[in-house]
Amino acid sequence: MLGVIDRQLRSRSYKLAFEAELEDRFEADTRVKRIRDIRRTIILGMVVFHIYNLTGFVTTPDLALLNVGLRIFGMTPIALLIIWAVGRVGGPVREAIGGIGMLAATGIPILIFWLGSGPLISLTTATIWLSVLFANITLPLRFFWACLVSGITAVAVMAGLYVKPEIAASVGGVLGLDMVTGILFSLVATYRIESANRRDYLVNLRETLRAQRLAADNTTLAHLSTTDPLTGIANRRAFSRELEEFWEAGLSGRHFAVMLIDVDHFKPFNDHYGHGAGDTCLREVSGILAKTGAGSGAFVCRYGGEEFAVLTHARDPDEAYAMAERFRRSVMERGLFHGNRGDGIDFVSVSIGVATSFSTATTAAGLVEAADMALYEAKGDGRNRTCRSDRIGSGESGFLDRATITHWSVAEKRPIARAS
Repeated sequence: MLGVIDRQLRSRSYKLAFEAELEDRFEADTRVKRIRDIRRTIILGMVVFHIYNLTGFVTTPDLALLNVGLRIFGMTPIALLIIWAVGRVGGPVREAIGGIGMLAATGIPILIFWLGSGPLISLTTATIWLSVLFANITLPLRFFWACLVSGITAVAVMAGLYVKPEIAASVGGVLGLDMVTGILFSLVATYRIESANRRDYLVNLRETLRAQRLAADNTTLAHLSTTDPLTGIANRRAFSRELEEFWEAGLSGRHFAVMLIDVDHFKPFNDHYGHGAGDTCLREVSGILAKTGAGSGAFVCRYGGEEFAVLTHARDPDEAYAMAERFRRSVMERGLFHGNRGDGIDFVSVSIGVATSFSTATTAAGLVEAADMALYEAKGDGRNRTCRSDRIGSGESGFLDRATITHWSVAEKRPIARAS
């Protein structure tokens, strides 16, 4: 569409029409305003039109009652019909109705001019070409219909000036010249008005579409910057943003849990099956985690490598643990084959570390560190299991720093090296 608009703006054609697709959009976008403008202008025109009933008693007193009758009982119903109809038809028909209506409005003073006689009959031409000015500038008609109404009016009046004996040739010539000149000027104005309206529409539409494209591009870039390209789920950047929001909510009393999830023995999987299969495995696991978390409103992301992270609101640590177990079982039950683990299990599994905001962690980063240490414990305790930070070791804080947990694990003869 932008290409069509630019091509139309560069065009030097005097044609007042767009390419079909753009013309359809122009009609759709301007229809309501155009209908409103036509209706308001017709009401104004009818007020003035009926004021000119009084002039008939001066210029053509013998036809004054006929003039009044035609205006009230002829043109008024037509105007009301136009007001009703323009909102119920398409654009071309609407403009045709407006043009035909103006022919009828102009036709009444033309008829009085042709039927009338007397020394002041030439003054009726003023009423005629004022009607044309109204049609071409105040309404205004589309340029085609303005030309048609103006042409018919000019021919009818010039013929009347020529055949009426009471109008001197010199006077008729002056009146005819005035009318033709006024009509030509009004047609130039009509063309410029429509041309300017169309050009303004194109410029505004172009800027609107550019703004929409820019907003869409920014949205796409924002999405790409927070989306992991391999799995299609959120990435670590998005996790950092969400973590801050969860932490702020936690300060207000809405507790949450951080889960770090690691694919067990992923390096042997990659080495044995190849990186392509490894990527497929990560996509499968991410899909399982995302589907499992969708029902609970959990935020799932790829944290890095074969590691994923989950943020979810929880009423207590037990609820967080139960949810983490659902994630673990979902992956296990999927049964993704892994024949190179070396631990007697032949399917892909995950280990999960859980920390909750019920702990005494004073920062969001501290809570993540707690989940990380719980994950260390889960890996060191045999993998394919979930470990809670408030259940490892002992101490008032509910979770230990890395040095403490390493010492504790060695004392219990459970080394927790962070191997995949």
